[in-house]
Amino acid sequence: MQSIRFAARYLSYYLKAVDEHSLHSPLIYDLYHNVIQNELLNPYYASIENERDFLLAIDQAIELNDLGAGTSNAVLKSRKISDIARKSIAPAKKSRLLHRLINYCKPNTVLELGTCLGINTLYLALEETISEVYTFEGCHNTATVAKNLWQKFDFASKINLVEGNIDNTLLHLISELKQIDFAFMDANHTYEATMEYFEAIEEKVHHQSMVVIDDIHWSSGMQKAWKEIKQRDSVFLSIDLFHVGIILFKPLYIKQHYILEF
Repeated sequence: MQSIRFAARYLSYYLKAVDEHSLHSPLIYDLYHNVIQNELLNPYYASIENERDFLLAIDQAIELNDLGAGTSNAVLKSRKISDIARKSIAPAKKSRLLHRLINYCKPNTVLELGTCLGINTLYLALEETISEVYTFEGCHNTATVAKNLWQKFDFASKINLVEGNIDNTLLHLISELKQIDFAFMDANHTYEATMEYFEAIEEKVHHQSMVVIDDIHWSSGMQKAWKEIKQRDSVFLSIDLFHVGIILFKPLYIKQHYILEF
């Protein structure tokens, strides 16, 4: 039943999505044509994807402290690293999109809510403009795999891992930050958690900030959160790419929402 509902959500998106030929706003056209759809070449891409392949080949099992969607308490379970990599790491297409958005925004401070095995973190940390990436992970064993992965890259020194339940750690860290330039939300995929995390981040964004929310159509709860986030007073522009949603806070004459092919 869940797969049928997800397919129905995708069909709805597919029928509404447009490409660059339907875009009249210079801002949106530039963002879509030159960033979202324009593949960059980066010498680190191949190295990061080699690490993805390495993770996909590891049959070793680790014990997970699962604090994800639908869990009010930690659930311990054992899974192979290869299974985690296959089912939980974002595909390369989405990872490269994150890097292109970072390249476009030129942020200093980046938040990643949901480290997993650390592949996306590497894409987020690539740009020279970034001074700090704060990434949140609730499972110690998963975090250990990610830290070992980052040590292979010379830009890993700017990655700051925050371990523990994000419901407890996020607010504390945000209170210590002057501002948030870019945030990727990929943690607890529930309506309540998504709204709580966004509202916390919203307190420290500015007109040049960008927030990317993962899996906005993953469930009815995530769709509800996406709909409400688009309507918030601070949000002037939202872009629905189905698997992710992009939020901008740059003041415009009117709110604008786009559903774009990706």
